[in-house]
Amino acid sequence: MKKVNCSSIFLCFLLMILTTQVSAQDKSLPPLDMPSLEYKPDVKKGWVGQFVYQLKFNDSTGGGKGKDRVYYHIIIDRTNSGFVELTSEVRGAIRSNQPDKNNVQRYESWIGSGTKKSWSKHDEIDTVITPVGVNGSLAIVGRLDKYSRYTSADKWVQGWITNTDLQIDYTTGKYSFAIPIANYNIEGDETMVEYTFKLEKKDVRNRKENRTFNSSGASYLSFGEWNIVEGSFKEGQKEITIRERIPVTLDQSHNDKKLPPKKGLIDFFMVLKKIG
Repeated sequence: MKKVNCSSIFLCFLLMILTTQVSAQDKSLPPLDMPSLEYKPDVKKGWVGQFVYQLKFNDSTGGGKGKDRVYYHIIIDRTNSGFVELTSEVRGAIRSNQPDKNNVQRYESWIGSGTKKSWSKHDEIDTVITPVGVNGSLAIVGRLDKYSRYTSADKWVQGWITNTDLQIDYTTGKYSFAIPIANYNIEGDETMVEYTFKLEKKDVRNRKENRTFNSSGASYLSFGEWNIVEGSFKEGQKEITIRERIPVTLDQSHNDKKLPPKKGLIDFFMVLKKIG
């Protein structure tokens, strides 16, 4: 019998997920492309595959007029990607409070080894205008305007991946996957303009700031809880495809009064395949 090269099999699989648009579990979801990255995993045994997050948000919320005006305008165009490489098998369950957790016939569990890279394109513009009052008083004495932009200038920024592993329960026929989080640093420009009404004073401060971002959050936006994703799993299954749309919300308040929330979505797509 002719031997089949595992590396060739994986490269074929990799080419397939990079060039195919897949809407996966929910046919109503729009297709999402896998970005082409200058990296190819070298996995002999375990689970491996690419993931991508995409977040596009452009909306504002606010309230009040004149000196009482409150305003938030958030614009984000962000793509995060990388490869999940789960190469270390753990005997038994890895989630807490699992029944029969040491049963190696029931559970198949995998974790990563070492720090893995991520790649991100990021462009974010935040505009925030808030009244300034006196401590202990509702009187408005000024206004604070904040403007910031953090951008990778349409280039991939290299970062690192955290928080990913896989547990399969053959008794219940379910998998439990901890989604990968792409972390990265970007330098940006921030401008703060403080107005003092009575003195007719304007104070402007500019600075460059290096910030750490990650794919599970964004400035001024709140994300739903989805660190763990679960799904059905059959005996002998070699591939897991996850396609999710997760709601995000521009949800702010001022003086204990909620501003009108604005909704958005972050798309997540991943194809994970067993090797060896």
